[in-house]
Amino acid sequence: MRRAYTWMSVALVAAAMLGCAGSGEKQVAVSKPAMSFSSAERDSIASYYGAPRPATQALQGAVKVGDRLAPGSRPQKLPSDLHSKLKALPEPYTWYVLGADVILVNRDSHEIMDVIPQVVR
Repeated sequence: MRRAYTWMSVALVAAAMLGCAGSGEKQVAVSKPAMSFSSAERDSIASYYGAPRPATQALQGAVKVGDRLAPGSRPQKLPSDLHSKLKALPEPYTWYVLGADVILVNRDSHEIMDVIPQVVR
């Protein structure tokens, strides 16, 4: 009887360490929040360029969060006077102007992290 109790104790401790394997709950890995424009950055960019242009149906959604920069696309750096108003980003992130949009990009993966659409005139 004592041996059965010992093995049951070991099994319960192991199950607890594994996250209650029999509970049916899934453990989800906690990931870092995605990079995005802060409210202050959005305000600074909007005040620099003025009110966003109304997006036409053809232009809406041309660039989306999660897309990658297309090969051959030529995004421009932000104007230096606007760039100097913004807080520095951690590596490898940067801001670009692509068409009429301002985008936040991971330079290593070329992934578009956030978009301020139709703001550049």
